[in-house]
Amino acid sequence: MLPLQDIDLAIQEMRFARRELGFTSGFLRPNPYNNKMIHHPDYERFWNAAEDLDFAIGFHEGASSGMPTVGVDRFDGRGARHIISHTMEMMLVCMSVIWGGVCERHPKVRIAFLESGGGWIAPWLDRMDRHFDDQGFNDSGLSTRPSELFQRNCWISFEPVESSVSVLADYIGPHKIMWATDYPHPDGFFPGAPQMILDRLKNVSETTRHQVMAGGAMGFYGLN
Repeated sequence: MLPLQDIDLAIQEMRFARRELGFTSGFLRPNPYNNKMIHHPDYERFWNAAEDLDFAIGFHEGASSGMPTVGVDRFDGRGARHIISHTMEMMLVCMSVIWGGVCERHPKVRIAFLESGGGWIAPWLDRMDRHFDDQGFNDSGLSTRPSELFQRNCWISFEPVESSVSVLADYIGPHKIMWATDYPHPDGFFPGAPQMILDRLKNVSETTRHQVMAGGAMGFYGLN
């Protein structure tokens, strides 16, 4: 996890992880750091460094992280707040890196949205595309459609219980999908995760199955 509360320290840690430890990726919270979303100009040097180092960035939410979290003020209870935080914060950071221009400005950067479910990505990209195409709403400054930027720069993780993975493999491309094991969470929420995913891919081609099971992760981590 990179300490983005201090941008210079985050860059130092990223360089150390890449050059000294051989890591190919690190992760950030999707929540605002220093009350600024990740597309803020202050973070440009961070994204420049990630691109230069060929260092992939994953986003992963955490409940009760002490960071600003959308929507949790409206509900009591751990379950409701967990439902909200993991998916809605990820949707917002997805919009930040795509609609906010990070992907367009940094064509080589690799970004993943992790452990928040994956089914939301289709309507979210559709909505961004519709606003991009409507000049009355397109204040993004982008020259490329959001769905195309996702295809070039981004990956998303599905959970083994999601029945939509086989459908969305065709929509977003199986090479853009990863999957979560939740290991080593003490709750053991997805026992036998690889087989659970395979069971949901029974009616797809062998090529699609391979891309979902391995190709997506290999692409994101630069292992191809």
